[in-house]
Amino acid sequence: MPLPRRRFAGLCSGGALAALTASALGASSSRAVAGAVARTHFKAIVIGSGFGGSVAALRLGRAGVDTLVLERGRQWPTSPTEAVFGSQERIDGRMFWFRSVAYWPGVAPVPVRPQPGVAEVSNEAHLDILCGAAVGGGSVVYTGATVPPPRPYFTSLYPPGLSYDEFAGRWFPLATRELGATTMPKDIYDAAPFTHSRLWDRHMRRAGYAPEPIGSTFDWDVLRAELRGTVRASATAGESDFGCSNGAKKSLDRTYLPRALATGNVQLRPLHEVRSVRRGRRGGYALEVRRMDASGTVLDVEEYTCDLLFVCAGTLNTNRLLVAARERGDLPDLPAALGSGFGGNGDQISLRTTLTERTGPAQGAPCASARFFHRDFAQPMRAESWQWLSAHSLPVLVTFAVTVDRENRGTFVYDRRTRRVVLTGWGPEAQRASARAMGQYDAAVLAANPGLVSVALDYPVPFTGHPLGGCAIGRCTDLEGRVAGHRGLYVLDGSLVPGNAGGANPSLTITALAERALARIVATGG
Repeated sequence: MPLPRRRFAGLCSGGALAALTASALGASSSRAVAGAVARTHFKAIVIGSGFGGSVAALRLGRAGVDTLVLERGRQWPTSPTEAVFGSQERIDGRMFWFRSVAYWPGVAPVPVRPQPGVAEVSNEAHLDILCGAAVGGGSVVYTGATVPPPRPYFTSLYPPGLSYDEFAGRWFPLATRELGATTMPKDIYDAAPFTHSRLWDRHMRRAGYAPEPIGSTFDWDVLRAELRGTVRASATAGESDFGCSNGAKKSLDRTYLPRALATGNVQLRPLHEVRSVRRGRRGGYALEVRRMDASGTVLDVEEYTCDLLFVCAGTLNTNRLLVAARERGDLPDLPAALGSGFGGNGDQISLRTTLTERTGPAQGAPCASARFFHRDFAQPMRAESWQWLSAHSLPVLVTFAVTVDRENRGTFVYDRRTRRVVLTGWGPEAQRASARAMGQYDAAVLAANPGLVSVALDYPVPFTGHPLGGCAIGRCTDLEGRVAGHRGLYVLDGSLVPGNAGGANPSLTITALAERALARIVATGG
């Protein structure tokens, strides 16, 4: 039963300190600050600071709710001159969440020091999954593409109670504004590092396909500073997959999260990894939390408790937490469907080389344009102009695509032998239809552009940076993310999306779903 609205709005403990990290709070010697750091009970706890978690933090904070955000990753600084992050050309352990060997397409497999790096790569059966591990979650390591799904695919994937007209009229525009997404300005598009973008567009037009500008959360003023040489080149040099050191992205630690902290009702504690979730002894929820330092050394393990729990740990880690909680008996009544319906959003990538046209001195990271194909290929798909960091004037162009795959799904299950949650039911065939659509697209572009050659990409294992599903909205939760049968338990992240975002990069959809959910949760009192 929802809490009465008046009671929900008054749940703030009255003066919880807004601070970016518990260690920052601890820098003061006052007893009040020390008490704030030591406190482990909050009215609401949000696990994760990605797109869903950041929305939850802001809207709960503005509703006056005493809220703590627990984030396993670091809060990374920015610098106008220094390389804060590693990259495909400066490989080090800062790129990866506790790996001893670097591992991702385009990254040489060299030894690195295990540490709480900015992105986790999980090697599941027949699929490698990348997800963010930082304050700001996936917004730190994505490429900023911010687009809604076309109406027919949204409608076919989501329950009837989620109206496309409502999302198109209210929630997608709100999320776009809050994320700060805009299309690439002409002066940036015309600059030398985006020669590859203009060339990609020309190839599309020759094939009879009109590319359209795409929303992006890159900060164009920072890119202009890069072009002037007043800050270190990052986005214009192709850095993106493991973060932009100079703040060229409007990541969530620059948008939603500071606004949440400014309410005075929200705390954020980085390097706090939630290891398990169960019912509290006196009601509500109890969390086992591992606190680390920046090197990854475990400082202690504590129990945190709350009345309202928002699980926003991202698709991979939300499934890990909740599937394990169900199977170990910590939350035994979680829905039987939990863990099922996982998909990789139809992610595909292809390279082609042009033998007669120049691609520019470097390939800037922001995506300038895209084109949606409804009936041209084996699956509906969105093709986007992408880039290769290491191109350095090489005549190579990259296309990234997301297809509308309604069929291929996997399931997260608990392996009692290893006590780990793993992906099952996902074989090599799961991405064949998406790969076929991408191949048909490549063939159409090559046929219209003499001098182009397709370059085969043969990675050892298929991969995705858009893991989705496992806690599908309308199946495991109601339309506001309330988990069936568990009062005060909510899921608001990519695991709500039913395995595919309908031909879109999923960040905008996740943000919009969370905005809609929180508006109703606050309005109805729970």
